[in-house]
Amino acid sequence: MTLLLSIAALLLGPAIYAASHKNPTAKRILDGVILLTIAAIITMHVVPEALQQAGWLAAFVITLGLAFPILLERLFHKATDTAHLFIVGLAAAGLLMHAVIDGVALLPENGSALAYAIALHRIPVGMAIWCIARPNFGIPATAVLFALVILSTVTGFFIGPSLFDLADTRTLALLQAFISGSLIHVVLFRHGHKH
Repeated sequence: MTLLLSIAALLLGPAIYAASHKNPTAKRILDGVILLTIAAIITMHVVPEALQQAGWLAAFVITLGLAFPILLERLFHKATDTAHLFIVGLAAAGLLMHAVIDGVALLPENGSALAYAIALHRIPVGMAIWCIARPNFGIPATAVLFALVILSTVTGFFIGPSLFDLADTRTLALLQAFISGSLIHVVLFRHGHKH
């Protein structure tokens, strides 16, 4: 169920982005509700659990997760400025890797709090992909990118159980810490984004 919800949220992003031009007040309200919900889930459930299971190493991994979207954004902006294929490929690979991690995070083993936070954060991700990729690469390329993100998420969701079988509790806590850092980025740096 959470997998379908996250895919729907991703695809809802472009519709909300388009509608926000007509009603900016509604977009601000929706944006605020999404961000407050993500912040509450992360600070009250996911981060404390990761710190309890993995100690202070989890705090370092949260910082890495926080830096990962910043790196992706810089790569995407550089790619759109220079249209350099290597940078476009690197940014797309990073986005797809993030989608695989999102898919793993949607598994029931991670708890419903993290799954709902992931699903909610997919709305701004969909908005960002639409507002960056469509004007620079066109609708067909943007549609392919959305399809690849969805496929990567589904892949992460279905290979996740085998990863859980191999991983110990501390490793899983560190994975949750990394994902939490990425979600914290959405909350803290929302005003710096074009979307």
